[in-house]
Amino acid sequence: MTSPTISDSPAKEYNLRLRDIGIIIFAILVLAIFYFAPQVEGLSQSGKIMIGILVLGAILWITEPIPLPVTGLLILIVQPILGIMPAKDVFSAFGNQAVFFLIGAFILAAAVEKHGLHRRIALRLLSFFEHSPRFFTLGIMLSCALLSFVMPEHGVAALFLPIVVSVLIAMKIPPRESNFGIICMLAIAYGCSIGSLGTLVGGARNPLTIAILSDLETPILVSFFDWMIYSMPVVLLSLPAVWIILQFSFPIELHTIESAKREIENQVIHSGRMKMQEKLVSIILIFTIILWVFFSSPHYFGYAIIALLGSILLFISGTITWKDVEKRVPWGVILLYGGAITLGVGMETTGAGTWIAHNILAIVGTNPYLVILGLIIITMLLTNIMSNVGAVAVLLPIGIALAEEIPGLNPLLAALIVALSGGLAFIFIIATPGNAITYSSGYFSSRNLFKAGVLANCICLIIIFGVAIFYWQGVLGL
Repeated sequence: MTSPTISDSPAKEYNLRLRDIGIIIFAILVLAIFYFAPQVEGLSQSGKIMIGILVLGAILWITEPIPLPVTGLLILIVQPILGIMPAKDVFSAFGNQAVFFLIGAFILAAAVEKHGLHRRIALRLLSFFEHSPRFFTLGIMLSCALLSFVMPEHGVAALFLPIVVSVLIAMKIPPRESNFGIICMLAIAYGCSIGSLGTLVGGARNPLTIAILSDLETPILVSFFDWMIYSMPVVLLSLPAVWIILQFSFPIELHTIESAKREIENQVIHSGRMKMQEKLVSIILIFTIILWVFFSSPHYFGYAIIALLGSILLFISGTITWKDVEKRVPWGVILLYGGAITLGVGMETTGAGTWIAHNILAIVGTNPYLVILGLIIITMLLTNIMSNVGAVAVLLPIGIALAEEIPGLNPLLAALIVALSGGLAFIFIIATPGNAITYSSGYFSSRNLFKAGVLANCICLIIIFGVAIFYWQGVLGL
């Protein structure tokens, strides 16, 4: 979610400050209620407090009275303050290798962005889809998804927006007066979201998931290539399905895109030949990806070591400086992410997640198909109203605990359901940075997004449920 904008009016700013302070006080009072509440049968004192911290985190992540990363830090320090875990254990959880993977991945993305390599790749990809208006919108979606395999999704959305807007301007298509313009923008947002599921790089919730899995009492280790094996069927099925939904929701009125073709060709020519530093970044990026695919399992180097190796090679080659890193790496995401990891570890070690799972099962029963469907629905609803990472952090410990209580349901299966469903926020503008970035172009309304997003989320719900039953369980035996 995006933070609310503070008005220039002093009165409104004061009211907003009062609102934020009120929410913070309310969240702390909720935690205090859990802290002083009588002991609950089957739940330890630490587990009871941990559930209070979970609720506190959910309130602050949904309403955002303070920045999301600050909530992550709050979750981090509250645990030792309230005596749930020693500080050294909390900080050791924060130091999970997945945090360093994120840092390395962000540095690689910063180098790609600095030298404009992502723009060159985007233009080349779009040049293959100039035959018809419908094919062009498919090209936008596929190109965004492909680039989201190697870059954070919000960065890909920010890159494609000016490229596609320049094409629409060249075609003399005004905002909100063309279905073609609507689809082009939604194709960026949805393509980035779906593509971010494919690898550990696309969204921070992906390495968060494998970090929490690796910290379980019986660790579950997932490599970069393992993740791709699990996630790619969802990506490959969702992309064409959502594209078709866009075509039916907003029938395209154009028959030719000759002016778009000329504009892309002009931009390709203007970009010129690849410079030496671009080539070096390309070589290092390809080398890193190859290592991730083939040597990221725990038996070899691990995905964090490879990410940091790629980052160090960028510095050695002179293609990036530390000032570039300070300018481009979103350190706040790292703090948010670290706090989310400690939340998952705390829920697991105190038994709070298991207690919640027992109570959920007492209500809904132990039918694994109903539990799977319920997890998908709840995650999709929550991720549409709060940060993707926050939604996954809140639901992942509960989903894993549910799986541990139901015969035939694997914790890894539950984790994949929550992680992948948590990346599909199609309905509201504030749900993902990609939605907000493309909405800023003015080419579609919130009503357009809601209309397409509800259908897109419904079809992706069916896809994830089918993949979970027939592929993850049926083929892979999870």
